[in-house]
This record gives sequence, structure tokens and C-alpha cells, in this order.
Amino acid sequence: MKNTSLSHPTIPRLTSRLEALPPSGTMAVGLKVRALRDRGLRIVNLSGGMAEPAPTCLKAPIAFAAQRNVAADPAGEPDLRAALATKLLRDQGLAYDASTEIVVTTGAKQAILPTLLAMLESGDEVLVLDPCWVTYAPVIRLAGGVPVPVSLRRDGAFRLDASAIAAAVTGRTRAIIINSPHNPTGRVFTHEELAGVAGVAADRNLWLFSDESFDKFVFDGNRHVSIAGLEGMRERTVVIQSFSKAFALPGARVGYLAAPAPLCRAVVRFNEHVITCVSPMMQSVALSALATEAEWTEQLIEHYRLKRQVAATALARMPGIRFTPTEGTFYAFVDVSAHDASSEAFAERMIQRAGVALTPGIAFGKEAEGHVRMNLVGPVSELVEGLRRMHEELTSPASPG
Repeated sequence: MKNTSLSHPTIPRLTSRLEALPPSGTMAVGLKVRALRDRGLRIVNLSGGMAEPAPTCLKAPIAFAAQRNVAADPAGEPDLRAALATKLLRDQGLAYDASTEIVVTTGAKQAILPTLLAMLESGDEVLVLDPCWVTYAPVIRLAGGVPVPVSLRRDGAFRLDASAIAAAVTGRTRAIIINSPHNPTGRVFTHEELAGVAGVAADRNLWLFSDESFDKFVFDGNRHVSIAGLEGMRERTVVIQSFSKAFALPGARVGYLAAPAPLCRAVVRFNEHVITCVSPMMQSVALSALATEAEWTEQLIEHYRLKRQVAATALARMPGIRFTPTEGTFYAFVDVSAHDASSEAFAERMIQRAGVALTPGIAFGKEAEGHVRMNLVGPVSELVEGLRRMHEELTSPASPG
């Protein structure tokens, strides 16, 4: 049969399910950095990058026994789940059955979709904070749901407002998604704030997602509280965490969730048919990381504390910039509204004129407009250079600001 693909380049119809999803605003910046570097330009990437220092568990050869080179348990290897149960109990006083209430996933992202598929019928609503992490709303849509944004209170420095959440609940609402420490603002929600949201979830019989991927990165006397530990919340909460953040292992793609057993069974069924299992080799890396957690976590926190201070000192000297050191995470959430018409315009100006990549706030929701998010994961030398370039651009006589 004659191959007509060149003369007839049309393909069978595609649905809008994936085509309608917006691209990731954070990954888009990374792709732009790569394209500019491929052209030979020296770009300082303050939107992301390779973690510095490198994780302790990657400094020695990783042993991976031949007998583990098989399709593993779709819920996660038993030794890793047992270690995670120990960690959750030690860190937050949360007691989970390792065999039925913990599931290992391919990063935190993959924990969210199957959980939503288990909760939502088509058209059901999920409340998300505005601003919030870029993946929540698209994944809700992918699961057939409708994301409903609830603004954090700008007048209260992005305070979590239980009354606003309660007002957004309808007869179709099934769940609320929060994350603390909060990406992108860096807020660490207080016990009082979380208790207010817990009350709404309990009163309206809602599921609650608690993304706690940044639980270790809390500063200035703030304290991370898991909402799952509040009265009446364990049986309606899905706790999600990731090895990408606390262990600086984004390349391993290992995350996990802790939740009631019936929900975990549904997620395991998804894993069986979609991913089979998380890579056993990467689960070995995660287990090795847990073994060095005490030493590694303190080291990493000190590095981020230093970088946070470097950023705060430099940003304070920049004209038209407003920045209050964030309470948690490894981000700086910077108010640049005095300079450009939009966060996208400011970020584009910085990457084109100063060679510094930042993530525009609008990627995280309309309430983040006027801000940019700066990622502090990379070397201090890169951070210093990026801040120097930003200062030079903002103080240049030719600068549009």
C-alpha cells in the first residue's frame, strides 16, 4: 500500500482533554532557559535548577541488587513504606498503617491525579487556593472536576481565610486542596488558620488534600502543622509529600501519600494499570535518603537559611522591589509591581536584558500577579550573580523602570 503520509499529513481526531490543559508555567521557564543556553547565552536560572548541595545519598555508588530488578509492589516497597510510616509518626505524630495507608508514587504530582479520580464524578468541584502550585487546577480538570479558586487574603499577607473557603462551598464541592508551607508565597499557615479550614471540611463532609512537600523548610520560629493531626481530620485528609524537596532528589521522581485505606486501595489500582510501580531503583535511593535524614536535613536547612538571607539583603537594595523574607519553602516571593505592567513583562525583561530567569507570579493565579518567584535551590554563587544582574538592570539609566 502506498504511503500517503507526506501528501496527506492529517491525523485522526484528537480530543480536547489534554489539548485544553494549560502548559506548566514553571516548566515553561525552564524550557526557555534551555533554549537560550543552546544559543550560547549565559543565563542565571533563578526559576529552578540543580540542588546545591548535592544529596548525601548520591555521593556514593547506589547498590541495587539484581533480585530487585523486577516489577515491584504497586503500593511501594514494604521497607520504604515502613520507613515512611516511622517518619510521619516521628515528625507529625501521624500514625499510619504502612501496609494499607501509605502509597509510594512517582513524585507528588502522580499522587494527586488517582486520588482525585477516586473522589470526583464529572463536574464535581475542588477548592484551590489562589495563588497555588501550577499543577492543581489542570489535574482537577483532567480528573473531570472543576477547580474553584479561593483567594488568600492579600491584606493579611496571603492569609488563609476559612470564611472565604466556606463561602465557596456548593453542593458539588468534594474536596479542598491546600499546601503548607505554601508554594509560591512561602507562608506557613498557623494552627488557627488550619483549624478554620478543618472546621469547614468537617462541617461540609469534604475531603482535604494537604500537600506538605516543604515541611522541613520553616524559618524564624514558625512551625509546620499537618492538618491531618487536627481533631477529626485524619479520616478525611490525604497527606502528600515528596523526596524532590526535603531530600533534594527531583530526578528520582519519588513521592508518597498517606490516607485512609479505602482511598489508598483505589490509588494502588490506578498504579497497577498506569505505572505498574515506582522504579524499585529509585525507591532504593529514597530509602537511602531516609537513612541520612537527620544529618542531611539540618545541612540543607542551613544552606537555604543562608541563601534566604543573601536574597533578602540584595533585594532590599533594589529600587521598587518589596520583599519580606518568606516563612517557609526555598522560594523568595518578590513584589515587583512598581516596575512593569505584569509579572510576565518583568520576568521577560529580566531574562532578555539581564539574563536572569524568574517565574512570573501569574503562573500561580491572579492573586500572585505583580510578583515573581525566585528559587533558591542552586549554588550561592549563582544566586549572588543573578541578584547582581537584577540590581544592575533595575538601576541602569537605560532601564525602562
